[in-house]
Amino acid sequence: MTTLRQLLQRFRPSGPPGAAGRVAVPADRAARAEEELRQVFAVLATADAEAAAIRAAADAEATRRRRRAGLAAQRIVAAARSRAQHARAEAFAAARADTARAAETVIADAQRTAEALRAHGRARLDAAVPPIVSAALDEVYGTGRDPGTP
Repeated sequence: MTTLRQLLQRFRPSGPPGAAGRVAVPADRAARAEEELRQVFAVLATADAEAAAIRAAADAEATRRRRRAGLAAQRIVAAARSRAQHARAEAFAAARADTARAAETVIADAQRTAEALRAHGRARLDAAVPPIVSAALDEVYGTGRDPGTP
């Protein structure tokens, strides 16, 4: 729509007063520029629509890729948890076997020590019992032997 100012500018003098020139209404430059730009804007509108369609397609593709990546990440995490559980079970079994071997070693050492102590105790008893029995018999039967001699 033409404004009042644009309308009045059409009827302004076309040149300075003086010799007569062609009589005409000056050209409407604004209308001509607007017509040129209208074609450019029409092309830009189609380009803008194409850009919007490309953006929408890119957004949809990004959403699909994010969804696929999320599902892949869930599968990877599930597999990792499964492997971790399996690895923990293997580590526990290995630790349990190591502990059992260590316990067997400790038990074997304790049994050897106990047998050595028993043998030492028997040897000491074998050495200590005869003099004690002899002294007791002497005390009971009065054989007259010195209790300190065997």
